Amino acid sequence: MSAFLEPRELRLRRRAAILSMVVGVSLLVIKFVAYGLTGSTAVLSDALESIINVVASGFAFLSILISAWPPDESHPYGHGKIEFFSAGFEGALIVIAALAIIWTAIPAFFHPKPLPGLDIALLLLVAGGIVNGLLGAYLIRSGREANSAALVADGKHVQADALTSAGVILGLALVRWTGWLWLDPLVAVLVALNILRSGWELLDEAVGGLMDKAEPALLAKIADVLEQRRRPAWIAPHHLRSWRSGAVRYIDFHLVVPCYWSIYQAHQMHKAIEQDLLAALNLPGQVVIHFDPCTPEYCPICMVEACPIRQSPFRTRVPWTVQALVQGPPYPSRAWPEACSGSSNQ
Repeated sequence: MSAFLEPRELRLRRRAAILSMVVGVSLLVIKFVAYGLTGSTAVLSDALESIINVVASGFAFLSILISAWPPDESHPYGHGKIEFFSAGFEGALIVIAALAIIWTAIPAFFHPKPLPGLDIALLLLVAGGIVNGLLGAYLIRSGREANSAALVADGKHVQADALTSAGVILGLALVRWTGWLWLDPLVAVLVALNILRSGWELLDEAVGGLMDKAEPALLAKIADVLEQRRRPAWIAPHHLRSWRSGAVRYIDFHLVVPCYWSIYQAHQMHKAIEQDLLAALNLPGQVVIHFDPCTPEYCPICMVEACPIRQSPFRTRVPWTVQALVQGPPYPSRAWPEACSGSSNQ
């Protein structure tokens, strides 16, 4: 796996983002037509969220283009963090839309009005909701396949919009069957509360990405890969960290190895570990390993059989759990009583 996006992933990202914008604009028109027919507060709430969808899709497309720019002197780790800004921007817009919907719905509780053209509006909303649901599923799948936080966020927002439409349709159907006009603003408020939750989740995800929040599931997968593919000379990994810039994953940790190793041996081991990790995770990224020389305290857990400087026998194989990999080295560092030298044996 390359450290950066493959051309296929870039094409997938751009195609999905363009489709999201085109469909979003089409559905926006449909919902405002439905609002024009009915004057429904609930339909207006759905249309307002669609405006946010279109704006957010445009911002997501822009962030995808920027995130593909290669690293430069000003941004040595690339421009992938822009995708978290996109997700945060979208989340903030959703929160604003939810508050606007509630503000619009409250007066309708006290002054309900008839809803003409309800049958045609319901048909339009049902068609739009189905298209939105399919689009959301496509965006989420494409975003995960292309490792794009912006596309996944956009897909979740579109799916939330589809659920919003479903709620509006149900509410309007109840109004039609019962004649209870107060259900219209009630549905609008319920819709607003639902998308408010969706916006908060996006904001939380964006802040976590910008603050390099740890991802327990990913750390567990890294630990599992290292445990399954460990070799005798990998004595004790520690201080494992991982963060993401757009689609690119950066992983770094320390690894205790025999102190008599050459730079060439360490370099070859570094390449092998990086290839194993990125292939197993199926992510574009880079792995940085700081090699620490072993000290006598490590002899009881060192599995190198033909070690020329061993001072005590091997006793136990320490499992590499997430906790063991994230925390510091298991033993305090102290120098060997004599200079560490000898020929390399793995």
